[in-house]
Amino acid sequence: MYVDPHVAGLLLTTAATGLLMALAGVGKRGLEWRQRRRICPSCGRELRGNLCACR
Repeated sequence: MYVDPHVAGLLLTTAATGLLMALAGVGKRGLEWRQRRRICPSCGRELRGNLCACR
């Protein structure tokens, strides 16, 4: 099966552009790699679900 060089270049350029946009979003703090741990503001413990252990 033959892949046209123009199509291969287009796919590579599109993938590279998507990767750079994702990295720029992480750099500007618009995106996060993983979800941050949620901490209860009153007791400082990690929240599990929607409720804290101090309630």
